[in-house]
Amino acid sequence: MNVQIDTALKRARGYWFVDGFTEMAAGGLFVILAEILLFSESVTQAPFLSWFLSVTSEIVVAKLIGILAAILILWWLKDHFTYPRTGFVRGKRVTATQVLAVIRNAILFLFLPILALLAASLLIASARNVLASMPAWFPFGLGLIWGGAYLLAGEWIGLRRFRLLAVMMMLAGIAIGVWQFMMGLPTFSSDTQLGNFQPIGLETINRTLLSLGFLILISGVILMISGLVTFLRYRKENPTPYAEES
Repeated sequence: MNVQIDTALKRARGYWFVDGFTEMAAGGLFVILAEILLFSESVTQAPFLSWFLSVTSEIVVAKLIGILAAILILWWLKDHFTYPRTGFVRGKRVTATQVLAVIRNAILFLFLPILALLAASLLIASARNVLASMPAWFPFGLGLIWGGAYLLAGEWIGLRRFRLLAVMMMLAGIAIGVWQFMMGLPTFSSDTQLGNFQPIGLETINRTLLSLGFLILISGVILMISGLVTFLRYRKENPTPYAEES
């Protein structure tokens, strides 16, 4: 009985992903964030704080607008496409508090792994060595964390394709890390000054942001492809709404 109940709960949770719209929306948001990172101005000798605030504000605004737009678009698509074909399984109306919670969790999903990686690395090695090797270990670790998160999500909602997504994100992070390592790790000059942010190394920061941008971009493309394949299969299995059948 417990197994049957657990299976039913997983099917109910997974119904939100049955049409592929959610993955395509999330992938599109990832691509937008990656473009901001990849096409933003590189860190230069200018004050780092002003650059950091500029890029961070762009990312936060893009996340807020993108997530809100994605939620509204998903509601409309499901109301007009999914529910007429395979049923209405929304339950209670989503409140503003729940929407804000979703936005908060999405932001934490991107930022907490980054902070965790930085904290863990600083505890096990000197700051100079950690920062010098950041372009290699950062995408490697982040890909593993995101992959683990997708594995857990796949088990929670009962979708096997999330396991494939997890493996692909892990491989993307590993590949980017190896690529950066093969390029050679940045070095630090001995006459660094705090005023121009040289202690951390401009090359390290720029290459780490490049790695992060590519990882987010590849993850977004993977999600969009997965969502598109899921949508095409769903559309083939459910070509017309029930209301059109007579």
